[in-house]
Amino acid sequence: MSSSPTTSESALAESLRPRLHNTLQPLLNQASPCLPALEKTCQKILSLTGGLTGADRLAQIISRDPALSCRVLQISNSIAYSPQQVITSIPHAVSWLGLDTVRSIVTASQLVEQLSQWPNQQRIVSGVIARALVAAVHANELGMALEYPSLSQLFSATLLYSIGDLAIASQSQDLYASYRKIPLTAKTPAARLLEETQLFGAPRLRIAQALGQMWALPPFVVELFAIEWHPSQERWGSGQEMFKGLVIGCSSLIDVMTGPPSPAIMEAVKRGLLAGSGLPSHLFGDILGCALDRGKQLIHSAGLPFDLWEDPVEQEPSGLIPVPPPVEISPVTAMPQKRGPSAIETNPLETLQTLQTALREAKDINTLLSTLVQALHRDGGFSRVALALLNPNNTDHLVGRLLLGVEEPALYLDSLSGSLTKDHPHFLQLMKRSDAVWIEDFALPLGNPINPKFLRTWHPGSAIIAPLRVGTRPIGMLYCDNGPIPRQVQQKDYHAFQLFFGQTTLSINRLAGIL
Repeated sequence: MSSSPTTSESALAESLRPRLHNTLQPLLNQASPCLPALEKTCQKILSLTGGLTGADRLAQIISRDPALSCRVLQISNSIAYSPQQVITSIPHAVSWLGLDTVRSIVTASQLVEQLSQWPNQQRIVSGVIARALVAAVHANELGMALEYPSLSQLFSATLLYSIGDLAIASQSQDLYASYRKIPLTAKTPAARLLEETQLFGAPRLRIAQALGQMWALPPFVVELFAIEWHPSQERWGSGQEMFKGLVIGCSSLIDVMTGPPSPAIMEAVKRGLLAGSGLPSHLFGDILGCALDRGKQLIHSAGLPFDLWEDPVEQEPSGLIPVPPPVEISPVTAMPQKRGPSAIETNPLETLQTLQTALREAKDINTLLSTLVQALHRDGGFSRVALALLNPNNTDHLVGRLLLGVEEPALYLDSLSGSLTKDHPHFLQLMKRSDAVWIEDFALPLGNPINPKFLRTWHPGSAIIAPLRVGTRPIGMLYCDNGPIPRQVQQKDYHAFQLFFGQTTLSINRLAGIL
């Protein structure tokens, strides 16, 4: 794909180079290019995402690389892709995820390999790569919904739209850090462009255009850097308009999301994407939530950070499910106590009617789940009942939210929290199911290991664990038992749980508009 730039292309680089900040001038030195590794990686990205490699061939390539194989299997088994079974082979992972997703994982590894080239700028460069990957996943997910004919080209173009940022960050960490702060002082596109020019000596996208020409990238990529794009309220007409709108719009969305907080700009970018795509607003919101989740799974598997602006707490710009995402529920505690027959045993009809009334009166999912937890503890006869929910924008992260029946809830909730892939692989597999699981004896070997911290804290003999879903999308799990060893969950307890759980599942889906 490499070729010599034309005279006009050379003229662009030559005209820009003297005007650039002295630390950036080597970027456009055509006689002695300073980033050959990045240039080579860009060419690899195009060949990986644009080729017609078959699934079998791609599986063979990945299988020869142990690190890459681990990344592919980790993502294919994540809740973000919701498989109902454990995927243990690369061919199965490729067929499950699809060629475009697997190519994106391979592409991420190509970029991450280059981080060693910039040891002093590794943190800031890794952030640029992470944002580019998440933007590319957004473009891919929206393109899929719009039935864009070449998702691979869309992904690669969105990824390569960041080459100017990568080049600048690799050359000067200080300059790039100053660029990221521009939105704090420049409130209009014209003001931001002016500050960019004063900082770098030329607009950032103009530098990217010159690099794209020098590296002989395809015209459909280079042309993107010449577009003065502003969010509009018009529907994309042609396939070319859709391509440009998705690449630039998704890149802008992630740039704003991870930059200085600006709700007005964020909403403008989202409105532009929504109007251009013509998608229903609820579907558009679902796609953005899913794309953010899948993008994070991708970059986490590559060992990259997704940093928000000087804020270690992740914001939640859009719900992952078609209802407001769950919020913190204040823990309520109740001391373990000896119990007689439960209400569901002594008066089943009235107990279920009381539950149904409470569920109908609930206005949101938080209230529904709180109602279920309290009913299981009060009327279902379970000594300990816990609720844990997934982070709506990172479904690898489980958070303990509500617990009844213990003296010190914080310790127990903490033992339920953490990464599903690293801390709770057994919970991960259970949450992929659609039914409640009765673990009759924790002392017996299980398919996936139970976190030792959880076992030390709860000391359970047996328990019921059930996945919580809105439609087919997991949102968390329920845990119920009758106390620590030697107390056990019985068959009658399992039947009682099913009655409570079935009623709540129907109510959740009605509230979400699925039923």
